[in-house]
Amino acid sequence: MTSDDIFPTELTDRSFQASNGEFGWNREDARLVVSILARRQLAILGGELWWLPDETTAWTGLIPQRHGPAAVYPWETVQMKGEAWAAYVERCASESLQSIARWPAPDDLPADLPGRILYNLTWVAETEYSNNGAEAL
Repeated sequence: MTSDDIFPTELTDRSFQASNGEFGWNREDARLVVSILARRQLAILGGELWWLPDETTAWTGLIPQRHGPAAVYPWETVQMKGEAWAAYVERCASESLQSIARWPAPDDLPADLPGRILYNLTWVAETEYSNNGAEAL
């Protein structure tokens, strides 16, 4: 299943697509992506924030901070032993939405940070997860 099979064209058109084929979405679209993945019973293994400086085609995971060194914003949701797939998918979606809402916090980033912050998600279907040792899409 490709991203074209999962997401509406207008959603992928609004995304940033990295050279490796991964997507970065703005906060609003990332919430929509989580909803779509959950409805399709695709588990979100985790995600990370990307910083896309103005007028560039390359993202970085090191995001400048208002105070202190640049930071990375990742999250991961691991399936618990005996957890049913549907429950795992639901928990993945919930934890991803919490991360999207939480990061970055209003005081995390410099006020004049150029560019945009994007949300990258890693998802997998149950068949790929169980048959291929959690090979993510």
